[in-house]
Amino acid sequence: MASRKTKRKNLIQILSLIIAVILVVIVSVVFQQWWNNRPEPLPQDISITASSPAGEIEVFPFSMCEPGVECEEQEVPTLEVGADEELHLVIPEAIHDHDWYLLTIYDDPAANDEFYHTSYETTEATVPGSVDPTEEGGERPRLVVVEVSAVMIGQDENGEESPYTVTWSLSTMAEADSQ
Repeated sequence: MASRKTKRKNLIQILSLIIAVILVVIVSVVFQQWWNNRPEPLPQDISITASSPAGEIEVFPFSMCEPGVECEEQEVPTLEVGADEELHLVIPEAIHDHDWYLLTIYDDPAANDEFYHTSYETTEATVPGSVDPTEEGGERPRLVVVEVSAVMIGQDENGEESPYTVTWSLSTMAEADSQ
């Protein structure tokens, strides 16, 4: 038969174990609540990183509007990309965690293309500075503009959550080249 001292020691160990389990469960539940309810960054604060041999820039939204509302457009940044070079885009998780589009616009409209990406399909995109000619013997179409579009949740004037169509736009030709 166990002594009184041994029974007391076993009881303290069991109670300590129960308290530890309860604390772990409480901390886990509180952390999960916080994780699920933390605010997403606002669409206007999300940037895409674009790089080419000419450098690297952060691209913020060119336009952001609710469905059915005319979009107010911002200035389009420029990062030069040569005909034999590539543009590399890094898409942040706030964009690539749901569906998004990549639109490539060339100086020959027949070469323009749109790529649809599902959530977590890719976190980066590489776009060539020029593509194969659309007609035999023609010039290689040069990349002029790249746009990334996604539908995101933002806040309206009243602070209410609302869907927004957000577009990040980047020009890839210097002013003299585009004229």
